[in-house]
Amino acid sequence: MVLDQEFKKQTVQLIEQTLKLYKSAGASPRIGQVWNVKNIGDFLCGFFVGEMIGSALSAFQVFHKREPTDVEHMEIVDLVENYSKLIQEFFLKFN
Repeated sequence: MVLDQEFKKQTVQLIEQTLKLYKSAGASPRIGQVWNVKNIGDFLCGFFVGEMIGSALSAFQVFHKREPTDVEHMEIVDLVENYSKLIQEFFLKFN
C-alpha cells in the first residue's frame, strides 16, 4: 500500500459518513423522470461510487499537492470498492 495512513483514514470516513447521509435522506422521487432512467438504484449506485472516487481524488490533490500515481489512484478505487456490498445493498432497494 502506497497511500498515507491518514489519507486512507479520512477517505474511509468520507465514504462512511456520506453513505450514512444518503441513507437518512433517501432518494428524490423525480430521479427516474429527470434522468430518464429505469433502474434508479443502479443509477444512484453508480452516481455514489463516482462521487466518492472523484471526491477522494480531489482530496488527494489538495492533501498532497499533486496528482495521484496510477497505483495511488487504484488504491483509492479499492477503498471505495471495499464498501461495495453496503453501497449495493442500500441503493439497489430503489430498483
